[in-house]
Amino acid sequence: MFRSAANPIIRLVLFPVLLLFYFQSNGDPVPILTPMFVVIFLTMMPSKPPLKMLLNLLVILFFISFLLVTIGSILKDTPTGYALFCWSLLFWGFYRSHANPKDILATLSLMVVIMMTVMNFQMGISTSFLPSLMFKGVIIAIIFTYLSFLLFPGDEQDIKADQTSKVGAQENVALIAFKATTMCIVLFVLMSTGSSQTMLIAITIVNIIKIPIAEDNRIYSQNKVITTVVGIFFTLPVLALFSFGVPTWVLIGVTLFCGLQLAGYAIRRQCSFSIYQLLFTNFTVLTYQVIKHQGITSLDAEFWRLLSIVIAILVSVLILNLTKHSAKPLVNIKKQNQH
Repeated sequence: MFRSAANPIIRLVLFPVLLLFYFQSNGDPVPILTPMFVVIFLTMMPSKPPLKMLLNLLVILFFISFLLVTIGSILKDTPTGYALFCWSLLFWGFYRSHANPKDILATLSLMVVIMMTVMNFQMGISTSFLPSLMFKGVIIAIIFTYLSFLLFPGDEQDIKADQTSKVGAQENVALIAFKATTMCIVLFVLMSTGSSQTMLIAITIVNIIKIPIAEDNRIYSQNKVITTVVGIFFTLPVLALFSFGVPTWVLIGVTLFCGLQLAGYAIRRQCSFSIYQLLFTNFTVLTYQVIKHQGITSLDAEFWRLLSIVIAILVSVLILNLTKHSAKPLVNIKKQNQH
């Protein structure tokens, strides 16, 4: 429609936020699903994706939505079988993300296994309803992702590419198995407590620990914590206004404004794509957590949600610090160029 240097920011903020409020107001069973997929696609595709790539992606997501979710639904009544199935998917997702941090199949598999497990065992959504629900969300997300590039054309040039290459990445099986096992335990504990923040906490943890650590995993995890907390604070105005019962159109406007400010902050701080995705994943999920509880006027309940994110961050750091393995650095592109 028009070209502007701000188009990539507008794409990432406008479409997930509008979709989130639309699905929430229309009583969609899982309003966060489609906006989350849009965020993932837009942060993984800095330029307009070719149609062939979208078709391939659709086939992959068909596989994830129907085959994996259907198998999970079948195994739901067999705790041991479902636990092994869940662990296998987590292991596979972490393995692929260690080999290639930008692997979209790994990212979506990790997200799906968490959503599938929480929706099956905690939200009580019919298992027969899950595959079509997820695939519908994926199709809508692909359509709006492509539409966003048509309405707001232009490549994302302000966000730094991750300074890593999958060449030389170490796929340490013991480390990956540890992450998968720990994630299963954390997910089980969260669902056992009956926390309404289970999906939020689990998605936050998986986004922090999935990417192989470049050069020094302690420094990298600290950077993840800092950027995640920053993303959380950008939703505080939305949280406060929602608690005072402002009109929906005002809430949408403030959410868009906060999202644009978050993107501007990320650009000024020269964030990489992986951290950029983490920021907006958390921003979208937390906004959903704010608006889904109609009638809540006290800030106390909303600050408990922020506390849940902080807990997720602390758990993520603990998981990373429990590994005594010194990760072999991913190949640094700058160093390669120097040689």
